[in-house]
Amino acid sequence: MKYSFLFILAALPMLSCSGNDDSTIETLKPAEKEVFQFEYKNYAVQNISVYKGPSGQKTDVSESYLNSYWSTYQEPAWKKISLDLKNNSLQLISGTSADLTYSVKINQDSIFITENNEQNFIGIFNRSESSFTLKRSFRYVKRMPRENMNALTISQKAVFGITAYQDIFGKSVFDNPSAMTATGDDIVWTNIDYHYKNL
Repeated sequence: MKYSFLFILAALPMLSCSGNDDSTIETLKPAEKEVFQFEYKNYAVQNISVYKGPSGQKTDVSESYLNSYWSTYQEPAWKKISLDLKNNSLQLISGTSADLTYSVKINQDSIFITENNEQNFIGIFNRSESSFTLKRSFRYVKRMPRENMNALTISQKAVFGITAYQDIFGKSVFDNPSAMTATGDDIVWTNIDYHYKNL
């Protein structure tokens, strides 16, 4: 009788724990963070490209040159960013009605948004540093009137991602720099990184 009582006492803890083995293991694993909140810290100009007519010559300029085209390029439109890995969404937060939300795809550390039925590169998410780099590009194209066409053409916009030579020439009013034959023909683009840190 004494031994059966001891056996029952010894078996009780095993019975009470047997159903909880899985949950014990799960609680030991650290929960992986799925929602990140970032706040703007600083910016860095990656490059500036300037082409001028009448020869389409490339010109070297300093960063201050950008103020002639974009007076607020040093400050992003969005002071905060929310990245939700569980729901694959990215929210750009300005604190006004200009807030934007996108569905995202992540390829390694690169973030792509779905915009106009296309996947567009928007930035880099560094999980180990809990940081986000928003990639923005500013583009300005001016074509002076020609003898056979009196219209002045000006295009000025900001886009997500990075602009390269082939994004401008052949895709704007100029096929190449040598087509910039009029004084006043003007092309400027710059790529800027906006750095955000985890809140």
